[in-house]
Amino acid sequence: MDLILLVALVGLIIFVYKWITLRHNEFAERGLPFEKPLPIFGNNVSVIMNKASFQKQISEFYARTRQHKLVGYFNFRAPMIQLNDPEIIKKITVKDFEYFPNHQLFVTTNERLINDMLSVMKDQRWKHMRNTLTPVFTAAKMRSMFGLMNESFAEVMEHLDKLAKTDVKPGQGFELELKEVCNRLSNDLIATTAFGLKVSSYKSPNNEFFQIGQSVAFFRGKALYKFMLSSTLPWLFKTLGFQIFDAQKTDFFIRLVVDAMKYREENNIVRPDMIQLLMEAKKESTENWTDEELVAQCFIFFFAAFENNASLICTTAYELLLNPEVQERLYEEAKETQESLKGEQLTYDTVTKMKYMDMVVSESLRKWTLAASTDRVCAKDYTLYNDDGTKLFEFKEGDRINIPIGGLHWDDRYFPEPQKFNPERFSDENKNKLVPYSYLPFGVGPRSCIGNRYALMQAKAMLYNLVLKYRIERSPKTVKDLMSESRGFQLTPQNGYWVHLVPRK
Repeated sequence: MDLILLVALVGLIIFVYKWITLRHNEFAERGLPFEKPLPIFGNNVSVIMNKASFQKQISEFYARTRQHKLVGYFNFRAPMIQLNDPEIIKKITVKDFEYFPNHQLFVTTNERLINDMLSVMKDQRWKHMRNTLTPVFTAAKMRSMFGLMNESFAEVMEHLDKLAKTDVKPGQGFELELKEVCNRLSNDLIATTAFGLKVSSYKSPNNEFFQIGQSVAFFRGKALYKFMLSSTLPWLFKTLGFQIFDAQKTDFFIRLVVDAMKYREENNIVRPDMIQLLMEAKKESTENWTDEELVAQCFIFFFAAFENNASLICTTAYELLLNPEVQERLYEEAKETQESLKGEQLTYDTVTKMKYMDMVVSESLRKWTLAASTDRVCAKDYTLYNDDGTKLFEFKEGDRINIPIGGLHWDDRYFPEPQKFNPERFSDENKNKLVPYSYLPFGVGPRSCIGNRYALMQAKAMLYNLVLKYRIERSPKTVKDLMSESRGFQLTPQNGYWVHLVPRK
């Protein structure tokens, strides 16, 4: 009996190993260069073992393989074909988009809000929702929404002013962990612009919206580990009856939006936020969208905006403290902008006209991109040809594509001295010299981020308020090397984004 059990155990181990490594020879068979993957982890081992950030891993993998236009990359068990050439990226994401119209499904779950999000939708369903949402994110709609944001900016600055008054030595400044402050700002902005709620995460640090919002942000806590399990072992995820998010918490958001829509319709209430814009889009659309499908578009803010928008402010602030001459020039522009307003509130149009601010934020997105990579899935067989007409590679239906944004942004062939923070790359004189499809801060093609205006106006407005009132300096706790000291899927230092803020006189 012991021998039978031993043989069965050995057989099971062999079977599991064979299953795990089943596709490890795929690139060798198809003639693509690749780096040998580890079982289960693939080429992600440094991130999973908490030794590096995803951006560092993607950038280093790209740097090692950039001589190849196409290279094999293993995302856990899944083989992906990485595109290292901007011209090929253009062909696949724009010119021949019909062959690669969808993102890969990272999460296998029946959860309604996840499967109804724009980024998860496929084919015609995605196209119809994208067409429905496009008018929601126009400059005109962002302009009307900006007034709601100003209230949140005023509250975060009031919070910083209170901290400044607690200085041991008045006028000498104070240190704080900026990411926590910016996460609360993101939370309040999402509450007011996406869900129609007035929330103050500074006056009420433990408010329900902030607590629930943090729990459903994709790259935090239990949700992250469930996401990883669903991606690597979907059958086990289903067998165990797991869900990425607590049903009670998702029901909270569904009730919130549906009740708000109903109340506004019954009482003829109009408010310039996402709920209102979705209600208008639904009326104008020929598609019969359900309330839950519309709620999912509000819900996506927690994945696209909660962490990313806070990170953009933090990485830019980090570069400003390292580059005081850039910060001083940005301050001068902010001061001129303030004077031009003549006591009036900051507006969307005023923010978008700040040229140097745009250069600084653009360079921050270049050096510290919000998404280290993006992806596509091949919908039907496709042959890729070189410029001379020779066949380069044959894609098969179901092939997964990886686009290494972080790698491209750190490639010295496109951005000389890539580790140097140089906003002049994006001056009017220089930005037209950029190699097309080498700079992809919000993705690329029809599947690019629809909310880029929202992200930019939030970051620029907060930075305007911050540099106008404070000089950002290094704290003893400030990370020395952001790239090497960050971990996980988000570009966040293990000890946080510590800064020293000194009130301007």
